Amino acid sequence: MKLFSIGVCTLAWIFGLPAAMAVLGRSDYLCTIERFSQAQGDFGPIYKIVTDGTLGKQFTINRATGITVGALQNSTDSIPTVIDPGDSENSFKVMSSVGVDRGMPGTTLTALNVLEHLPGKKKPFVYLINDGVFFGTCESF
Repeated sequence: MKLFSIGVCTLAWIFGLPAAMAVLGRSDYLCTIERFSQAQGDFGPIYKIVTDGTLGKQFTINRATGITVGALQNSTDSIPTVIDPGDSENSFKVMSSVGVDRGMPGTTLTALNVLEHLPGKKKPFVYLINDGVFFGTCESF
């Protein structure tokens, strides 16, 4: 077991976190959006457009990089940061932001939290994008 730990640490040092996570068997997530809510209330034309366009849709999460692809994307103009890789006691957490320096009218903030530590195959997620919050479930694949 000690040799395995040394090998994983060496891989992490040489190839970075993605290689180490692959060795540890961490797979990526496939997530399905089940609900959306916004700070100003769940009504109005923007709410309808977002719910009509996203509910039931899917996105993937690369657990090594935190990048989401599909119905929700966090890396169009920024590089997300995995702030907690998650384990049996903690959630998987990713944050990203795009500021006015990138040509946006204001800062866009995303925060993703997959409750990996909960039992079961399907893990609930919360995905904040500014004042909107998406909810659903993720499964490893």
